[in-house]
Amino acid sequence: MADEAKNLSGAEEYVSLSVEIKEPIGPVIEKNVRESVAKADGVQPDSLHLSGKTITVCYDPARISKEELTDLLKQAGVELKTAQTDRAPLL
Repeated sequence: MADEAKNLSGAEEYVSLSVEIKEPIGPVIEKNVRESVAKADGVQPDSLHLSGKTITVCYDPARISKEELTDLLKQAGVELKTAQTDRAPLL
């Protein structure tokens, strides 16, 4: 984490991805999501929130695209219904 902080320019602009999921996820998929997000470059791991039918996370679109992030969630076992991005406040 300290190494990642050294590589940041201070000009990062994070956006929020809100994903509506088809059904609540179980413990195994939740673990997969958390591990995948923690490893992804450009994602704020502390911003990950899982609820019954939504997943939200903040990411830097200059480092990871919305498509890459939704693909990462699909690979973790999440069945996506919709995905929407919004500008996020500075973290």
